[in-house]
Amino acid sequence: MRATEKMEKGVKRMMSKTDMEKDQVCMDKVLKTIEASDKEMVNFLERLVNIDTGPDNPDGIAEVAHLIGGKLAGINFFVEYLDYPGICTHLRAARKGTGNKEIMVIGHFDTLFPKGTAAMRPFTVKEGKAYGPGVLDMKGGITIALFALEALYNSGWDDKNITVLFCGDEDTNHPYTDAPDLFEKAAHGKTAVFNMETASAGQAVLIGRKGNMHPEIIVKGISAHAGADLSKGANAVVELAHKIIAVNKLTDMAKGLTFNPGVISGGTVPNAVPDCAAVKIDMRYLTSADRDSGIENLRKIADHAHIPGTSAELVNLRENMTVMEVTEGNKELYKIVKQQGAKLGLDIQAKIGGGSSDSGWTVRAGAPTLCSMGAIGEFNHSDREYILIDSLVERAKLLALSINAV
Repeated sequence: MRATEKMEKGVKRMMSKTDMEKDQVCMDKVLKTIEASDKEMVNFLERLVNIDTGPDNPDGIAEVAHLIGGKLAGINFFVEYLDYPGICTHLRAARKGTGNKEIMVIGHFDTLFPKGTAAMRPFTVKEGKAYGPGVLDMKGGITIALFALEALYNSGWDDKNITVLFCGDEDTNHPYTDAPDLFEKAAHGKTAVFNMETASAGQAVLIGRKGNMHPEIIVKGISAHAGADLSKGANAVVELAHKIIAVNKLTDMAKGLTFNPGVISGGTVPNAVPDCAAVKIDMRYLTSADRDSGIENLRKIADHAHIPGTSAELVNLRENMTVMEVTEGNKELYKIVKQQGAKLGLDIQAKIGGGSSDSGWTVRAGAPTLCSMGAIGEFNHSDREYILIDSLVERAKLLALSINAV
């Protein structure tokens, strides 16, 4: 090897070592900054939780969006508010960095709790836990993301391009907005996506989530008097009963494909043959192929009549949330997060969740995605909902290190 080649390699090694040392100094500063922000994080979370953001309070949703946006603007993000009058507000923000990698942080700040809930049971802290509507799902995760980003930028880090997209209608499955399209389009070409949803089973993150939809089978029959003309009728309820049994048999637990006939309606009075009946079904799946086969099997059940004179149709085939399929990109991103967690003394496990989230839209766009990067706690969507306060700092550190390491 020529002397010049040896010199060049030596210089590269020195530069690489110097860069690593600088990075370590920066990350040490980031971690200390997050630790010093512990009380500020709790105070900010309290402000978010004490504003109702249920679907009946679009003004509250907008107020929280602007609180979050103000925090991002304070660290030089370009912030946009996407308003849907009378419905909700979404928030989109971006900041360019010095590198080429594209990171996206996503989540939602709405809840399912009606207006007035925060006044009845406001944010409270007791024995290391914080309680209040949406504290876990997922205002805790929003807080973690904001303070992780703030610590990175305030420590001199500016290595990557960051996009933030938080929506205001996730808990109702985006019935009136284009949030799914916003997530999917924004995720195209992203190096990594982190969804700040509730941490799964302690320290675990999710590399996959089920998709879900609520198809409905509507049966039409022939009405008749149950005493005088029973044989002239075609009982829609009895036909539906056959179909419900058939639907229930479609569940394949080994594949994670489930069907739950959850809501039944039919008939008006007991002395009339019912001419209409319906069942609403919760269908969940781990792959788009299972979704498609599930729909096809439901269609076959709807088309096959057991009671002469009845007919049926399968309706409402809109996905509530598309499936977050397990991809190699998700697995590789998990390895990075696991490594960063080990630096903090954390054993981060990977799991697949039965619930759904907006991570499905980003995976569909081809972006490596991890879900459940948010706060640790229990009892989403209930008055027992809580987070472990220590998890705010812990998970903010994990997110900051992971963003840097990608």
